[in-house]
Amino acid sequence: MKKICLAVFATLVTVSGVFAQKTLHTDFPDMPIDENTHLVTYREVVTQAGEPTVLYERALKWANKYYANPTVVITGQDKKNKVVTCVSNIKISTLAKDGKTWQNAGYVYYTLTIEAKDGRYRYTITDIYKKEQARFPIEKWLDTSRPEWAPVRYDHLYQIDEAIHKLIESIEEGMEPEKVINDEW
Repeated sequence: MKKICLAVFATLVTVSGVFAQKTLHTDFPDMPIDENTHLVTYREVVTQAGEPTVLYERALKWANKYYANPTVVITGQDKKNKVVTCVSNIKISTLAKDGKTWQNAGYVYYTLTIEAKDGRYRYTITDIYKKEQARFPIEKWLDTSRPEWAPVRYDHLYQIDEAIHKLIESIEEGMEPEKVINDEW
């Protein structure tokens, strides 16, 4: 009985702490949901001059430069099919009760795939989840009827969306051909 009381008390303290947290946002960001998988999925085909091998090499070079530990992050290098796959994370934070400082709320993981074809490449960022007791997809954070839902999820989702847009910007810059400086004099 003592253990049950302690478990109930711990749950109440945790839940009340979550709902007492301040948030910056009061709505969800506009995150793209794939109509087939029903997962948050950022995907775009980008027209880029170049043969598939050249675009594949650029994607690989970008990933090796962008990620601090590319040997762990780059989980797939399919040279035949011109596909680079990465699994990485985004750090999220929660605004403290004082409304000024931020506290670490953990990491949200994602899978990035860059596929190269003649004259174009496609990036896909999906399978976004937080490791808790088990894998917890962020799509569950979009459901306000869930018992564990809290307004702090708005801030977390905005942080994820912003980080992914910065990632996309970096991919697009990295896939551009290198500028050749001709120093003739």
